[in-house]
Amino acid sequence: MDITTDVPHIRRDAPYAVITCRLVYRWISDNPAFPDRGHLLAPGGTFWVVTEIAGRRSANDPWQHLGITPAQTEILTAGWSTVRTAGDLDVLRC
Repeated sequence: MDITTDVPHIRRDAPYAVITCRLVYRWISDNPAFPDRGHLLAPGGTFWVVTEIAGRRSANDPWQHLGITPAQTEILTAGWSTVRTAGDLDVLRC
């Protein structure tokens, strides 16, 4: 499912326990609206995002532009009651 455009067909009494977004945040055109999909979660659910962090690749790496900036990280984490960082995986963060 494309979380930015698709309308999920879920029942109101059975929302998602987990939404996982792996390496997609960098490609979302409307970053502030992305976390708003949290309404699809059940109470206590997890919105799990794995993304690349800016500055983790060497200056000559052709993929260095893929990391999200601290400002984008602030947008991504704004409005959540709890935000945790779970491990650094080379250039990635969960």
